[in-house]
Amino acid sequence: MGRNWALIPALFVAAMATEGARAQELKTGDAAPPIKVSDWVKGEPVDIGKGKGSTAYLIEFWATWCPPCIESIPHLTELQHKYGKRGFKIVAISSPGRGETLKKVKRFVRQRGDGMDYTVAYDGASKTVERYMGGVGVNGLPWAFLIDKAGVLVWHGHPGIPNMDEIIDQVIEGTYDPSDSILQEKLEPMFQRLQRYHIMQNWDAFKSTTKTILSIDPKNEGAMGALIYACIEETDDASGLREFIESHIAAHKSEPKVMNALAQSLFGIVELNKRQPDLALRVATAGYEACGDGDCVMVETYARALFEIGLVDKAIEVQAEAVTRAKGAERRALLEKVKSYYETCKSLQSGRL
Repeated sequence: MGRNWALIPALFVAAMATEGARAQELKTGDAAPPIKVSDWVKGEPVDIGKGKGSTAYLIEFWATWCPPCIESIPHLTELQHKYGKRGFKIVAISSPGRGETLKKVKRFVRQRGDGMDYTVAYDGASKTVERYMGGVGVNGLPWAFLIDKAGVLVWHGHPGIPNMDEIIDQVIEGTYDPSDSILQEKLEPMFQRLQRYHIMQNWDAFKSTTKTILSIDPKNEGAMGALIYACIEETDDASGLREFIESHIAAHKSEPKVMNALAQSLFGIVELNKRQPDLALRVATAGYEACGDGDCVMVETYARALFEIGLVDKAIEVQAEAVTRAKGAERRALLEKVKSYYETCKSLQSGRL
C-alpha cells in the first residue's frame, strides 16, 4: 500500500528524529548555554550573556547537505528582517559530519549572499552542538532553540512549524508561555516509541500510543496526524478512527484549540476517497460555537470546512467574520487572501470568469 506521508505532520516527523538519543540534560526553563564555536562565517560573534535584557535568539542547527535546512533559509531570512529591529537575532550553526567542512559552509553561505541574511557559525569541535542538541536528546536537522531576552531557553523544535512567527513575536514581547514546550518534552519518549512501532509495523501499539499522547495533550497535532495516518493508510480502520474522533469531540468540544488541531489533521487527508468531510465539519462547527469574542482561529477553520463541502457562500460569510475579528494587519491580510480565493471559486461556479 502506498504511504501518504502528507498525513504525518512536521511535528510528528521532527519528534521521531530523537530516536536513539540520550536522556535530556538541557530543558525548557534552563539558562541557555553559551555559544562556543570555532569560526564565525557570517556576522559578528554572538555572546548570549551580553545580550541579556535586550536580545532574544533563535539558534538553529543545520547542514549544507540537509534539504529541509536549505528549504528553511528563506523563511529564516524573512524572520530576521521582520524582527531584527525588535531585539532578535538568528544564529545558524553547522558542524562536522557527513562531509561537512568549514570550506563547504563558507562557499555555501557566500553563494547564498543576502538570501541567507543572518549570522552563521561553524562549530568545528561540536561543543555547542553537543551542549544544545545532545542536551535535549535530538539528532535530527534542522532543529532550533528559542532563547528569551533573559537568556532562558523557552522553546525548541523544528523551525518550520506553522506558528513560528507567533511564538517568536511572543518571546520578544516577553509574553510567551513555555508550559506547552515543557509538555512536549515530557511526551518525547512516547514519540520515540511511535517511531519504533512504525518501523516494526506494530500498528496496534502505534495507535494505542497516539491515543495515550492525546489523553495527555488533546490538541497535539503530531499525535492526531499519526493516528489518522495509521487508521486511514495502514490499517483501513476508518470505523475505529471515527469512534475515537466522536469521543474526542464529546470530551473537548468546548475547547477551540483542541477542535482546531483535530480539524486541521482531518483536512490533511489528501486522497478524496478517504476523507471524512462530515467529521471535519462537525469538529469545526463545535470549535466555532465554542469561540468567544475576539480573534479565534476556529472561525477561519469553520469557513474552510464549509468551503470543502461546497457551501461557498456560507464559507465567504464566515471568512469575512474571521477577517473582522483578526488582530494585526498581517493576519487580517492573510485571511483576506483566503476570502478572495473563496470568492474567486464562487465566480467560477457561476461562470463569471
